[in-house]
Amino acid sequence: MFDFFKKKSPASAPTPAAEATPAIPLPLDGREGHVGAIESLTLDGTMYFFGFDFGSDLVLSPLIADIDLAARFASRHMAQRDGLHDEAYWRELAGYAVEGSELCTEAASRTFTTASLAQTVASLARVHREGSVEPGFAVGYHLRYLLGAAGGWQALEETDADDVDEWINVIGGNEPLAEGATLQEIAGRLQAHLNALVDAAPGNWSTKFAALKG
Repeated sequence: MFDFFKKKSPASAPTPAAEATPAIPLPLDGREGHVGAIESLTLDGTMYFFGFDFGSDLVLSPLIADIDLAARFASRHMAQRDGLHDEAYWRELAGYAVEGSELCTEAASRTFTTASLAQTVASLARVHREGSVEPGFAVGYHLRYLLGAAGGWQALEETDADDVDEWINVIGGNEPLAEGATLQEIAGRLQAHLNALVDAAPGNWSTKFAALKG
């Protein structure tokens, strides 16, 4: 009869919810089962990993900031020449991409900032507006290559990309203008090419490098 004087047992603490495992991303544009490796780049201080098919010059995955998730992606959607491999195998390979690359040996060429990309676009806009060279102007080849590979080289079909390196050198004052050409025209063509590269890149490639559009 005196049970109401008894202290109630303390409520048990809620069990912490298990942290959800991130979903494995899908391959870009259905690029399933390609033979390839894991590469990396750094953007604004964050290292991103991605699958790459060297035989076809194609990026296979979105940019993935979690190295373990990149290994899971590869174990699910990629292969090596000797067949399929498990996550542990791909995690070891991904570790090599932290320090090195089979695509680009110079770490500086694999490192980008949104601010520098925006400055590139601003410089192009100035050249287009004023018609004078921009000493030191550059748009790194490796980034252009990766965006082209992510987009399945669609941008090369849509724009006249054979002269891109020449355009960059002319804008930087390192090569003379061809007869009848203007800096404004060249700057406009280069910006159109960069826009096409970003627009053709699927997944988060286009959003991560949106600063390159003008």
